[in-house]
Amino acid sequence: MRPLDIAVIILYLIGVVWAGLASRGKKGDSDEFFTSKGAFTGRLGMIMVGFSMAATLFSGVSYVIYTSVGFSAGAGIVMGMLGFPLTWALLRFWFLPRYLAGGGNHPYDIIEERLGTPVRLCLSAMFILLRIGWMAAILVAPTLVLIGATGLDDSWFWPIVISIGVTCTAYTAIGGIRSVIVTDAIQFCIMALGMAFIIGFILHKLDLPIGEIYAQLDVGERLNLFNFSFDLTVDLTFWTVVIGLMIGNLGSYTGDLMMLQRYHAAESPQAAAKAFAINTWGVIIVCVLLVSAGLLLWVWFQNHPAPNLPENADQVLAYFITTELPPGIAGLLIATILAATMSSMTSGIIALAGTLTNDWLERFGRARTQAELLRFGRYATVGVGALAIAAAGFATVMGSLFQSTQAIMGAFFGPMVGCMMIVVNKWQIRPMGVLLGMGLGTVAGWMIAFSAISNLWVATGSLIVTLGISFCFRRKPETS
Repeated sequence: MRPLDIAVIILYLIGVVWAGLASRGKKGDSDEFFTSKGAFTGRLGMIMVGFSMAATLFSGVSYVIYTSVGFSAGAGIVMGMLGFPLTWALLRFWFLPRYLAGGGNHPYDIIEERLGTPVRLCLSAMFILLRIGWMAAILVAPTLVLIGATGLDDSWFWPIVISIGVTCTAYTAIGGIRSVIVTDAIQFCIMALGMAFIIGFILHKLDLPIGEIYAQLDVGERLNLFNFSFDLTVDLTFWTVVIGLMIGNLGSYTGDLMMLQRYHAAESPQAAAKAFAINTWGVIIVCVLLVSAGLLLWVWFQNHPAPNLPENADQVLAYFITTELPPGIAGLLIATILAATMSSMTSGIIALAGTLTNDWLERFGRARTQAELLRFGRYATVGVGALAIAAAGFATVMGSLFQSTQAIMGAFFGPMVGCMMIVVNKWQIRPMGVLLGMGLGTVAGWMIAFSAISNLWVATGSLIVTLGISFCFRRKPETS
């Protein structure tokens, strides 16, 4: 990697830390630290919360895999965007009004109120297991991609992992959710602009008519959008992408503490709904940009063969950035991959610290003051960051990043969606049935993940099993 690129990346990391520290909360209590207590007001606050939601959804893994899927398999993955209008409608008119009407200062309070402490702790434990492994993966995957694509040797693994991990942990521990949301919003804009720049650069350098680019993609079978096969073993059928990704996204938006924290950060339920709409448009735009970049990278290397082009499609984006872009610009674009990683890393850290503090510490032992909870929350933030960095040494990504992340997320997201559906709809189901349903739903998800069925069906399968088992334990209506 060239010295100027390294300098740009270092300056970027310094700038992110400064922005995070400058936006930290001032009140000094744990509620403000973990939820900001509706501090993001007005139109700007609504936009920042919306961008933060979108940035949280796109880790460095997402930034790489959507491009690599576009490069290796074509544009079929964008059909997943067709599920977003329905996702938006469900969140806007069904979930958010019911969830936010439940009150409570913390995201999982509503679960304890309606299903009891054991169910809350079960969902919290699922979230902890999911996000610790996930944070390790989002640290490892972009690091390995950058090392492989830039020609750095393996000795760079720990310096890169530790630099990203320590940077994220530092400003999160000091600034809390306010710092996370502000830096997320900034980094989301950087991600979108960075990918738009790559698309513009390729189009300019290719110097081919749009019709010729389209023709090459068509001949290369990269524009097959509508595969209506019902074969569950095929990854990118219309049904697999639209239904599978929609259920996975519902899991993220309804059960994931990282998203629930952001609903509480908005000044009102109406502002939270508008922030979610901004998030929806942001996600659609970035997904289209990422897949379009993957398609154009395929055209580029068809017209500019590269003998050292990585065989692993996950490394193609970083390879192009470091070999084709001028010094400085390449460093800035690599920083966008780091931006995607950091936005999700900080969200994971603050969410895990929040669940350890509010779901576990407050459940056991003596009552604690706000100052004590805040102090523990900061210690937990540092501990979670350190654990994620350490876990990165053991994390491995098997198969493609896309397949592995869909399996890991889906196995937990299905039960989490099922639990939140039961809670917000006030279905009369016994807590023991919900616990059993969530447990068997997770098992079913992992069984699908290790079968021949596409991993995009993992979340759907685990959701169906969770609800099916839970409804076997419905309470009988009381009779007078």
